[in-house]
Amino acid sequence: MTRLKILIADDHEIIRRGVRAILSSQTNVQIVGEASTGLQAIEQAHKLRPNVIIMDLTMPAMDGVEATRLIHETNANIRIIVLTMHNSEIMIRNVLNAGAVGYLLKSELANKLKAALNTVCRGRPYLSRQVEEGLANQFRPALESVHPNPMAKLSSRELEVIHLLSEGQSSKEIAYNLAISVRTVETHRANSMRKLGVHSVTELLHCVYKDKFFTS
Repeated sequence: MTRLKILIADDHEIIRRGVRAILSSQTNVQIVGEASTGLQAIEQAHKLRPNVIIMDLTMPAMDGVEATRLIHETNANIRIIVLTMHNSEIMIRNVLNAGAVGYLLKSELANKLKAALNTVCRGRPYLSRQVEEGLANQFRPALESVHPNPMAKLSSRELEVIHLLSEGQSSKEIAYNLAISVRTVETHRANSMRKLGVHSVTELLHCVYKDKFFTS
């Protein structure tokens, strides 16, 4: 059985130990390396080719946002889960736009790390509940001022594409299942994001398909 290769990037040794301890019972997981700076994270990612990087945001020699962006540019197949104490909407947006697929608060490390890892490895983004609620609160007022029911803006085909995206399907798989072209799938996805005012697929899935825009 192929083991999942994990790189831990955090400048605090106690956090790196904690991640190792939490994942020690996972027989399908292998910790292949550690980094204590953003530059080391980039070097280790290039050298070790991990499947997943657990990335701190505040590190010396380069912060986690920039390290995430550079790693994602060179190898988009590496899934990056940000692990941080910061629950800032600006920081969340920056990290998602940089290419991260997970955002986990350090206060949730013990209880949610395995869930975050399993989710991103199934091809789906993971945001902590607090982060999801923050994003929903950020986007809801603007959307509701334009239309009382943002979901009504989307066509049935756009909703189908979002649903399949939420299941972790690629554009090619969605195109096959809906009997349309890959280009059409990408057009539906882009139109959905434009209509709802979001800027990444992660925001689209978490704020649209899970109905976070419409909670009272």
